[in-house]
Amino acid sequence: MRRVLAAILAVLNVTNGLMMLFAGPFWFKTVPGATETGPFNPHFVQDIGAAFLVAGLALAVRAWRPAFWPAAIAGAGFLAAHGLIHLASIVAGHDHHAAFDVVAVVLPSALALYSALPDKEKIMRSFFARRILRRFRQRYGYDTSYLDMLLRESPAAFFKFAPLMKASRHREVVPVEASFAAGLVGAKAEDCGPCAQLVVDMALEAGIPKDQVEAVVRRDVRAMNDSAVLAFRFADAIVRRSADEDEHRDAVRAQWGEKGVIDLAFALQMGRMYPMMKAALGYARECRRITIDGKQIDVVKQAA
Repeated sequence: MRRVLAAILAVLNVTNGLMMLFAGPFWFKTVPGATETGPFNPHFVQDIGAAFLVAGLALAVRAWRPAFWPAAIAGAGFLAAHGLIHLASIVAGHDHHAAFDVVAVVLPSALALYSALPDKEKIMRSFFARRILRRFRQRYGYDTSYLDMLLRESPAAFFKFAPLMKASRHREVVPVEASFAAGLVGAKAEDCGPCAQLVVDMALEAGIPKDQVEAVVRRDVRAMNDSAVLAFRFADAIVRRSADEDEHRDAVRAQWGEKGVIDLAFALQMGRMYPMMKAALGYARECRRITIDGKQIDVVKQAA
């Protein structure tokens, strides 16, 4: 609604501004009350016409890209001040065309200011999202630049992408170490450092023994417990599109049922999603060793 209103007011103000700039005498004669302000002053009319033109273009930008609402605020600020001057004149009884000025000046200026403002709910959502990203960055030492950019440039896209974090934590029946094993395989398939490190840090935070996390990072099946082995082999087979993926899926199904397959599928694919998005946006520029309890471990990227 605000975008539509901004677009309509943009057309009206741009048209008015162009008339004042290039058809000043015609504008002066046709606008009610203009001739009563004194003789025609072409320079003054063109100055005000330029202000109306800029205000209209600012509203047009707001209609085109809602993220540019601050520009519209500046344009609407001029219109609002102009409307207040006319309103004061009406209240004081000095305006002989009060009805026209209310409809053509005061009301549109109020609507322009309304249309320029972003939706309050969206402002609050973006505000809290930025705070959450900042806390996440501080907690894990993880570079959220690609998410910051997504929120800044396309809040609509960010808030569609954000629920994937909740999806990545889905787990009903498999043990936590199995879920993280699958998630780490997914992250390593698409990333060679920061995202995989994040999964490792979150696994350690969840209480998974260091030796189990390191075993998954090193692909050392002999050092994994039975649950982690099942999850690792299933996830690795899916990533590699191995011919024996059905065999490993059946093994997971036999241990935990269909919900187990779903749990590990979510952990695996959500583990891949974030580094994939990071790479697509041009922010995957760092490879490094994974660190577990101060010990660095070489990361071997496993392409799908």
